[in-house]
Amino acid sequence: MSTAVDTDFSAMAEVLWERTDGVVTLTLNRPERRNAITKTMLAELLYAVEAASGDDSVRVVVVRGAGKGFCPGDELRGMGELPAEFRFRPVAPVSHAALQTALRGAPKPTIAVIHGFAFGVGLDLAMACDFRIAADDAELRDQRVIERGMHAVTGCAWFQPRAIGLTRALEFLVLGKPYSGAEAAAAGMVTSSAPAGGLDATVSELTNRLATAPTKAIALMKQQIYTGLEMDHAGFMAFAAPLTRDVVIEDRAEGIQAFLERRAPRFTGR
Repeated sequence: MSTAVDTDFSAMAEVLWERTDGVVTLTLNRPERRNAITKTMLAELLYAVEAASGDDSVRVVVVRGAGKGFCPGDELRGMGELPAEFRFRPVAPVSHAALQTALRGAPKPTIAVIHGFAFGVGLDLAMACDFRIAADDAELRDQRVIERGMHAVTGCAWFQPRAIGLTRALEFLVLGKPYSGAEAAAAGMVTSSAPAGGLDATVSELTNRLATAPTKAIALMKQQIYTGLEMDHAGFMAFAAPLTRDVVIEDRAEGIQAFLERRAPRFTGR
């Protein structure tokens, strides 16, 4: 059974952990390098996401960047090695694929908050979250690897066609077209955008809504949505039926009772 997290996350070097009620905020904290990703940052993010996933009292996970932007991608000076006595042992190998899988598989809703910029694998990190809120004037783009005779292998070619469609994805990834936050919202790359001065208020509105939602039901909905992307209809229905029949959700009874009593439900997340 899941338990509350009691680890001292303040010891993490490149990711800040902050908890307010049921909302955990993970802040990429290398502002002097624009939050470029290192192996240490990947490992800390992995550990933190897995810890939050296993904590019943956590209802929402938010990922954001310190300083002038969200994340420009990997550290071009070299991602470095993990310290010999790295205390935060992730449950999966330290890789972008492992982190993206952990975010998508988290039994809690996850939100990426994009201000300033999100480039390359930094944008892929945001795309792995369930919801993405961007400032209207943020810049989102691939790292234009095609111009260097390279192709991307960090998730963008999987995420973008599903988010914005084949035609836009080809334009974005092959031709290197950048999107503003507002354009990304219109295209479906992000959930919504907001004026820079109203970004935090928009995020707070969403986190407050999710923090009082039936978390376990959301976890099952996520599982159906993401697994169903790879299934035909018959296969999906066979997969989904046991989730409804066999999984006990305490909030389900509360939701029905609240409806009958014509009051707002008081969900516990269980």
